[in-house]
Amino acid sequence: MPLTRKGHKIKKAMEEQYGKEKGEDVFYASQQKKTITGTHLKRKKKHG
Repeated sequence: MPLTRKGHKIKKAMEEQYGKEKGEDVFYASQQKKTITGTHLKRKKKHG
């Protein structure tokens, strides 16, 4: 799912702090734990 501007900014900061792989892991773990929110664009529901 695509990231929002906020998501890109947070992910980039975590990658700089922890390194590329570890930063990505920390970013998605924080998102799963709901520590950070609003980082992914919401899907549009299809009518029909």
